[in-house]
Amino acid sequence: MSLSEKELFALKPDHIVDAIGEVCPHTLNLALDGLKKAKSGEIVVEVTDHSIATKTIPAAVKMNKIGEFLGVAKKGGEYHIFIKKA
Repeated sequence: MSLSEKELFALKPDHIVDAIGEVCPHTLNLALDGLKKAKSGEIVVEVTDHSIATKTIPAAVKMNKIGEFLGVAKKGGEYHIFIKKA
């Protein structure tokens, strides 16, 4: 499922992961750590300025079946990656 930016920003995240200034693979590791802390059904949002993370994080979530990628919303120079924990 991929929601529009408006729909994504309307969601209330349960966990926000700050990955500003970080690069892969650290952005992926931070996202996975955030998902480990989340309970099933909770929404984790990683905020990053590293565009590659918008590809690696959704792919890892899908491959490992640890959650549902909801979409990416861009605000300014930041990407907000939304994931719902399985």
